[in-house]
Amino acid sequence: MRLTTVVLAIKNLRKRSFRTKGLTVIAAALTFAVFCGALLSESLNLGKNYMSGRMGADIMVVPRGCALKLQNTLLKSESNTFYMKENLIDKISEVPGIEKISPQLLIGSLNASCCTVPVQLIGFDPNTDFTIKSWMTKIDSSKLGFGEVVIGSRVNAAVGSDIWLFGQPLKVAATLDDTGIGFDSSVFMTIETAKHMIETSEQAAVHPAGSGNEQVSALFIKLTIASDASEAARMILSEYPQTDVVILNDMMDNINAQIRNIKGLTYCIQGLLWISAILILTVIYTFAANERKREFGLFLALGATRKKLANLLIAETLLISILGALIGVVAASFIMFEFRMLIAISLGIPYMQPTIQSVFRLAAMSMLITVLTGIIACIYSLKRIEHQETHVMIRELE
Repeated sequence: MRLTTVVLAIKNLRKRSFRTKGLTVIAAALTFAVFCGALLSESLNLGKNYMSGRMGADIMVVPRGCALKLQNTLLKSESNTFYMKENLIDKISEVPGIEKISPQLLIGSLNASCCTVPVQLIGFDPNTDFTIKSWMTKIDSSKLGFGEVVIGSRVNAAVGSDIWLFGQPLKVAATLDDTGIGFDSSVFMTIETAKHMIETSEQAAVHPAGSGNEQVSALFIKLTIASDASEAARMILSEYPQTDVVILNDMMDNINAQIRNIKGLTYCIQGLLWISAILILTVIYTFAANERKREFGLFLALGATRKKLANLLIAETLLISILGALIGVVAASFIMFEFRMLIAISLGIPYMQPTIQSVFRLAAMSMLITVLTGIIACIYSLKRIEHQETHVMIRELE
């Protein structure tokens, strides 16, 4: 076998396996942190932008004290049940500035055949709806029949099969694509089907979903372009004090603030780990270079150039950095994709998985940072021995 720089570098790394493994772990940890942080930031940005573009409603009206429940249903996949004591749709529709208004019924299921955790049942009116249908790309919501449902991406059921809720079978007509919000753990049906489920729960469920007289849980409202959401909310609250109003822009501002906090914490951790990695790698490479002065001196005495010696050390660094970076990317990918549902639910803010192209781009960026970090540390150690005489290096440890 020809003793090329790469082959010699591999032999050197194998000979010093303990140090090689330690340096590889450091490179893997740095890549893991950078890649996880990059994926997290990308997923949060995608989820926020996707929700903002498709939500449709400017304000949402709910019963007094239920604003937080609605936000938790939308963002955290929490299962909630609440109803207005009276149907205010006709009265609130007369408020100036309202362009569209559509009711929804929210029913929290304690259990379901499709899931190990409670799911949120959402009844909507296909004739007036302008929020749910924007997420339904695989079915025309106006054609959803009685007893048919559309399920979120996290609900484990196949199209054409039945899921059982409150002791009743419901036919799965379609599945939503990932939405990045609580819709992923929800089951959608017409408002007539939802009312039937409430009536059924009175007879079949241990914990009924209502008395059967409930008309609406929330009103989703789209305002005219010239209208101000805060002013519309003020008028609704003053006229109907038994309600609460959730303003989409305020909710998005809160989401943006949370995302900024998460990103800030992530960047701090990444920065600290990067500085630590540079310092640790520099120290290790410097000590290693000092220990190998005799070896380097012998190479030079046998005719190797200093450039050849530098290429050997850089080759060793590249091999370690690339191996560690690959391990870090694989480990981060497993964690971030295998536990993406848990991460999304834990964060409680819109979270969408990036495209394959974005994942590869972020992986390449993370690996490049690790490789450059290793090279920076290696170059510093090279500078320490660059100008030493060959005979001094050979006699260093005598």
